[in-house]
Amino acid sequence: MPALASKPRRDLENAVKQARRAAEAGAAKALDQLAVGHHEPWGSMKDPEQRRLRNRLRAHGQQLGDGRDPQRGTQSITRLKGEVAYEHWHRMLFARYLAENDLLIEPESGQAMTMDECRELAREQGKDWLPLACAYAEAMLPEIFRRGDPVLEVTLPPETRSELEDVLNALPREVFVASDSLGWVYQFWQAERKDEVNASGNKIGADELPSVTQLFTEDYMVDFLLDNTLGAWHAGKALAGNPDLAASAKDEAELRAAVALPGCPWNYLRFVKSQDDRWAPAAGVFAGWPKTAKELTCLDPCMGSGHFVVAMFERLVALRIAEEKIDEASAVAAVIRDNLYGLEIDPRCTQIGAFNLALAAWRRVGYRPLPAMNLACSGLAPNTSEADWLKIAGGDGNIQNGMSRLYRLFKNAPVLGSLINPRVAENELLESAFHELQPLLEKALAKEANDDTAHEMAVTARGLAKAAEILAGQFTLVATNVPYLLARKQCPLLKEWCDRYHADAKADLATAFVERGLGFAATGGSVALVTPQNWLYLGSSKKLREALLKNASWNVVARLGPGAFETIGGEVVNVALLAITNQLPAVVAQLAGLDAAEEESPAEKGAALSEKPLMIIPQDAQLQNPDARILVGEGSSLPLLEKYSIALNGMHGGDAQRFRFFFWEICDWQMWTPFQGTCESTMPYSGREHVFFWPEDGKIHHENPQAFVKGYAAWGKRGVVVNMMGQLPASLYSGEKFDISCTPIVPHDTDNLAAIWAFCSSLDFSLSVRQIDQSLKVTNATLAKIPFDLAHWQKVAAEKYPHGLPKPYSSDPTQWLFNGYPEGSDQPLQVAVARLLGYQWPRQTGSSFPDCPALKGDSLDRLPDKDGIVCLSATKGEAPAGERLNALLSAAFGSEWSATKARDLLAATDSDAKTLAEWLSEDFFAQHCDLFHQRPFIWHIWDGLKGGFSALVNYHRLAAGDGAGKRTLEKLIYTYLGDWIDAQRKAQKAEIEGADARLTAAEHLRRQLEAILTGEPPFDLFVRWKPLHEQPIGWNPDINDGVRLNIRPFITAKPLNARGKNACILRATPKVSWGKDRGKEPQRAKADFPWFWTWDEATADFKGGSAFDGNRWNDCHYSNAAKQAARERREQRS
Repeated sequence: MPALASKPRRDLENAVKQARRAAEAGAAKALDQLAVGHHEPWGSMKDPEQRRLRNRLRAHGQQLGDGRDPQRGTQSITRLKGEVAYEHWHRMLFARYLAENDLLIEPESGQAMTMDECRELAREQGKDWLPLACAYAEAMLPEIFRRGDPVLEVTLPPETRSELEDVLNALPREVFVASDSLGWVYQFWQAERKDEVNASGNKIGADELPSVTQLFTEDYMVDFLLDNTLGAWHAGKALAGNPDLAASAKDEAELRAAVALPGCPWNYLRFVKSQDDRWAPAAGVFAGWPKTAKELTCLDPCMGSGHFVVAMFERLVALRIAEEKIDEASAVAAVIRDNLYGLEIDPRCTQIGAFNLALAAWRRVGYRPLPAMNLACSGLAPNTSEADWLKIAGGDGNIQNGMSRLYRLFKNAPVLGSLINPRVAENELLESAFHELQPLLEKALAKEANDDTAHEMAVTARGLAKAAEILAGQFTLVATNVPYLLARKQCPLLKEWCDRYHADAKADLATAFVERGLGFAATGGSVALVTPQNWLYLGSSKKLREALLKNASWNVVARLGPGAFETIGGEVVNVALLAITNQLPAVVAQLAGLDAAEEESPAEKGAALSEKPLMIIPQDAQLQNPDARILVGEGSSLPLLEKYSIALNGMHGGDAQRFRFFFWEICDWQMWTPFQGTCESTMPYSGREHVFFWPEDGKIHHENPQAFVKGYAAWGKRGVVVNMMGQLPASLYSGEKFDISCTPIVPHDTDNLAAIWAFCSSLDFSLSVRQIDQSLKVTNATLAKIPFDLAHWQKVAAEKYPHGLPKPYSSDPTQWLFNGYPEGSDQPLQVAVARLLGYQWPRQTGSSFPDCPALKGDSLDRLPDKDGIVCLSATKGEAPAGERLNALLSAAFGSEWSATKARDLLAATDSDAKTLAEWLSEDFFAQHCDLFHQRPFIWHIWDGLKGGFSALVNYHRLAAGDGAGKRTLEKLIYTYLGDWIDAQRKAQKAEIEGADARLTAAEHLRRQLEAILTGEPPFDLFVRWKPLHEQPIGWNPDINDGVRLNIRPFITAKPLNARGKNACILRATPKVSWGKDRGKEPQRAKADFPWFWTWDEATADFKGGSAFDGNRWNDCHYSNAAKQAARERREQRS
């Protein structure tokens, strides 16, 4: 069966997302109709069965973790609602899967039905086909849809059922017969929830883990790992039995064909030639495994939707048929019964995994009863008090002892899942103890049939006992895609567990699962894992790497790098595939290494895994690498760069939108300091567009626990600064404070700076770094742990820079080194407009930088506008902006200036404008916003009418302090716009064509500007880090709050008859967002900062909710009255 193509996969994604929204809305209505959340049944609920269902649902909800208020009697339905939605949609979905695969069984005849036959039977019975199919599917899948589950007895509203049926029916048949579509189903079900959780910035706990860690594993990853474990084990036996083949085979293709089994071609199985010129599996022969397939036990402890489980099933069936000469049906049953195990933290995903396995089995041998599957949910919890839990045992001491153990093990299971280790937590308790508990729990379950709460607890206990038995087991092969979650994102309970039980692996949930996976492996057993590749080289995992290199045998490591997943673009996730065996390495142990990081697409990476030459590397040599990093290439004997330099970590203030601005947004260089940031490409001087808020020598940051201030040793020194992401572009560093996303490499001896720069600005540097660290973002320490040939690079530097390194300079106006002159600039027209409006670059206003002094005045100083307002048309005796700009450019370029030069400069902007005036009117402001990163400092304000009022305004004049900014806005309104309005009135009286429209548009603009001047919502200014009593009233901006916040009223104001929802009184709308910023605010008083107290994203004059959440919203609105009242309250308190 083929994998799902991109178009039907998108159809499935849209369908599942729509289905979840509809099903959850319908579930909420259905549960409300049953008064499940209410303290008592509705008065209209006279039917005893309906009341009984309500009670059972409440008991089930409590077992899911929905809280009940003991005083009021109300109960949350959050988890129950999700359960109802999930179960009903997936019952429908699974029914269609069965029908489309000719596996839907009509219970009376026991015969499989096609889709058409099911529809025909439904018509005969006067029913809809889908409910009929659902009933049949439910009967076929008792391990998935539990008999007596009250959730399945809920009736969704008719409109919900109808919508879900329409969604399901719209899906094409190919979705249901594709080999991998079930794997996508749950990822799509969780997709929107995953985005929501990631956007919240909250720590990840029980409610968030299933969605955040859900990631579909690509087929080629699964195939490579299993082919080079199960396949290598099989091939080793085959070659041992046919030694001539090992000596005579021409290539790997011949070997694969020789060991292939029906339906199992081992396409990714790799072979290498040993020193005696004989072929052997590259990953080894796994000599510590059992000798026969029937003895193998294979586990996926994070099975998700069952991708690894099904892939292992297919291979194990082929192996058992070949070895035992049994029929296919017997092999299918035997593998499910004896060989295959799975665990999953999410009970819903566990169901999909079970259905996936059942469907795979039935596709092979047709429908038939299957043995009980060894699949269990490791994320279930008792969700009750221990005393109530133990009541199930009655007086049976054996059950009571087992129930007590289960309670202790699983009380935090929704957070820990398969990290739970009964062998550690229960003092070497073996799985047999839980196996013996199972029949006792079946008896307890039967006894509790009439007690809803006890019955639900007994059902949970049965599931926990099954999970505990698997958790305590040890296996031949443990294969999985581990969950990824950095320690800093984990909830306290999960983080504390990893700190305690996985001290060497605590940096990430993924590394904790690497260690836990080896704990699942029997002695001589192996793990085959998809993991993030960063733990193979990050310093935080050094101890884990050392321990595994010393105490385990590494079989194979394949680096995949970015772009390994179809649905995740770019470098969001970098992964590696590895197999490790739980046994001490041999003296001459070797591992097979392969690097597919340079291949761009999943298809190319898959091809590389099967075709690219392997590196065979001594395992103990990895311990000699810097920090015992796992390298798949050859090492070097050269000294490391750290011998000659130090690479330091940078800083952040815990709130970039507040503390890091572009330099053109501010004017007070006493409060702000130049800030070295990342550069987009390697050049001598770049990354110098930011400033950092640094009053009182950074006191605010030193006292802020959320801030991270490092790198002191580099301040004031020269070096090379490197962007820690992507291709690692570099720039010369001159001693400024620097961002955490870049690292200065500061030489111990400044005489070596030129050599270090020559190296860091070469391709050799990035290649060397990426050989030892393929993280999306490398660490600062990594940058200095690469081989460095000082003599070679001294020679390169001497040839390239015979007169020394270039002096600080930039022709880019977005860099604070820029001299502010149009001629010689990368953007002469933009610079000229800024100079015309009176803006000056830092060096023109007295600021100096190392080897880059402040500048004296120039020939253009006489030309800037006096008040920072330049109208595009002649106004108040001033010439039009186009003429004034032409005069300034003429002064700047001197004799070089001409009409041809003007056309050349216009053409260089990619504008179609033929004149400077046309460019100013049509293109200037949009280009200005793009050039200056959507933080414009020359604002083009207009009335929305071509040929209407337009003016350029210097933002620094508009946001000036002590009321000067307000006076600038008043001057714009009442002097310049007022003069324009007067002129249009005269034109109107003279009956000049177009005067009516121009006057109407201008008067509307005046009203909008007056509304900004007054500052009532939605034209108010709001600054989230200032208390309510310090919020500006009216147009009284603080330039230190930045363009982003101060421009909001102007983007909110609309011209008359605005076209487009984003149109505003600025000539182009800057791409600015006032949504929620990253991070959380520390505790704040509700009276001063009510918006940090669960703002609902809508209410103006919000007074604060009941709980503090610290969300950093920026689009709040407060009236002048609310602000004034806060000021008065403040004065009364003081």
